[in-house]
Amino acid sequence: MAEPDAGAGRPIAARLALLLLVLLLAACGRAGGDGLADLFFAEEAGPRLPYEVRFEGPLDAELLAALEAASTAVQQQERPPADELQLARRAERDLPRLEAALRGLGYYRSRAEVRVEPVARPAEPARRPGFDEPPAGAPPPSGPAARVVFLVEPGPRYRLDERRIEIDGPAHGFVPPRPGQLGLDRGEPAIAQKVLDAEAALVRAAQEAGHALARAGPRSVVVDHDRQTMEVTLRIEPGPVVRYGPVRFEGGEGIAERYLRRLVPVEENARFDPRHLERGRDALAASGLFSAVRPRPAEKLDPDGRLPVTFELVQRKHRSIGGGVGYVTDEGPNVRVFWEHRNILGAGERFRADAGVSPIRQSAEASFRKPAFLVRRQALVANAVALAESLDAYDGRSLKLAAGVERRLRRQLEGALGVAYRFADIEDRRGRERFALLSLPAWLAWDGSDDLFDPSRGARLRAEAAPYADTLGLGTRFLKGRLVATAYHPIWNRPRLVLAGRAATGSIAGAERDVVPADERWYAGGGGSVRGIPFQKAGPLDRHGDPVGGRSVLELSAELRLNLTEQLGLVGFIDGGNAFVDPIPDLGGGLRWGAGLGLRYATPVGPLRLDVAVPIDKKPEVDDPFQLYLSLGQAF
Repeated sequence: MAEPDAGAGRPIAARLALLLLVLLLAACGRAGGDGLADLFFAEEAGPRLPYEVRFEGPLDAELLAALEAASTAVQQQERPPADELQLARRAERDLPRLEAALRGLGYYRSRAEVRVEPVARPAEPARRPGFDEPPAGAPPPSGPAARVVFLVEPGPRYRLDERRIEIDGPAHGFVPPRPGQLGLDRGEPAIAQKVLDAEAALVRAAQEAGHALARAGPRSVVVDHDRQTMEVTLRIEPGPVVRYGPVRFEGGEGIAERYLRRLVPVEENARFDPRHLERGRDALAASGLFSAVRPRPAEKLDPDGRLPVTFELVQRKHRSIGGGVGYVTDEGPNVRVFWEHRNILGAGERFRADAGVSPIRQSAEASFRKPAFLVRRQALVANAVALAESLDAYDGRSLKLAAGVERRLRRQLEGALGVAYRFADIEDRRGRERFALLSLPAWLAWDGSDDLFDPSRGARLRAEAAPYADTLGLGTRFLKGRLVATAYHPIWNRPRLVLAGRAATGSIAGAERDVVPADERWYAGGGGSVRGIPFQKAGPLDRHGDPVGGRSVLELSAELRLNLTEQLGLVGFIDGGNAFVDPIPDLGGGLRWGAGLGLRYATPVGPLRLDVAVPIDKKPEVDDPFQLYLSLGQAF
């Protein structure tokens, strides 16, 4: 019988060794990138060593922030090690990270050292055996037991010296920008990120000039330690000027392609420009039909030397239903529900039906919007509103039909022009009247704020005007206009504190107040006007204390908005306003003022608002001790 071959067992041994190696590498991966040492010195469950981190040296705020961001000892303070040895190893692994962060900011002669020192804790009181023993599982004493001290010497900060832009290969007519235009100015700190940003800007400049396949060549960075300077050479391969090839859409099933093409400013055979793709992406996203939009140029040219482009689309559900509830002290609870279809005719047309109910107002509304009407930035809009109101000023029922066009004139500027017809049956202190008003409403709106629902900086301005004529033969004609301005100014970033202000005025010209339908006059007071003053009662009142409205209005508001957490905010506010008999506000007549505090809770559709306000100049026969407002969205 032949003896077994000693080499026969080697494949099994090799497999076992390979399996152990895989397990070892997997364990290293779970260690979170701290290397093999952490595998052999694992931080087992048990007592922890809480610690604090301190940086010492001539450090400004920029340096300190960069060092803290680079330090794992800072990032992992909530995961303290078991003992001082493991803490020392953690801190020592930070040293190359800190030096790399310093070099990235232009400090090429920097040095960093570290020491770990114990922190004295308050002595615990003596315990009597059997009487003062802590219960099992009692938490250890609070506060850091050790301190990590990084001693940092940044050294001199190097500066940019020579900066060059070179073209590799044929230029194809591309003239590169100067280094200063890319943010590389001689004498500025030699910050690594600035060099990377300049390189990206160089490629972008070539792409905007039509060189779609432009790419960066090998950059050269030379640091001169004697002169404490950096020389930078950026290179670019522009490639040929490219024109668009066929434009395709993936994921747009059920939506008319002619509508998608109208939204996207990319035309076949036009010169390539990445801004076209970005504008198309933004327009498709703004349509409300897609949850994701990604323009994807082809990686190579087609046989005709053109660049095909594909827009990858992920559709949202086209239908939605929702609602909201609110409460105002002098108006009572209110409920609103809606149903919306954002592609009802297959080309992005939006239809929405709303209904609202409160003790003083019931409404039903249907609206239709057709985007890209005739031209890309224009929409056809139409709506119908049925409204019933029972207010102190009047009781009314009305039906309104309106249609018009809205157009984006500039990136932040929109305007609209339309026609409206409203039939109203109004009963007020003068009796009951019927009106059939034909109007030509127009508005112009500029929005320079940073957020639609919760702005923290910027401003907004909106102007509205409409001539009215009664078609029932009463001869009533008047012009109604309104101007609203809001501004937002950040005071602090952490925590975020924003000062917000609002000013609004309106006027009616061409008819006396009592000739103007009661539901078209101006009123002030209430949640959307002067908080703390009852609804519509900051203005002229009759002998029964009921509002009669005016031909002009003025409103002023200011808020301090403080974010306590990411979800919760606190607001202090003051509002002032009044309605006046004359077409121009009479500042000598004074304003009614209210003030209060509010809470804001962030939701996916905007902040939930709870405000409590009191009148400053309380009128016992008119005002309540306070007013409560609960709704969705900021006051302005």
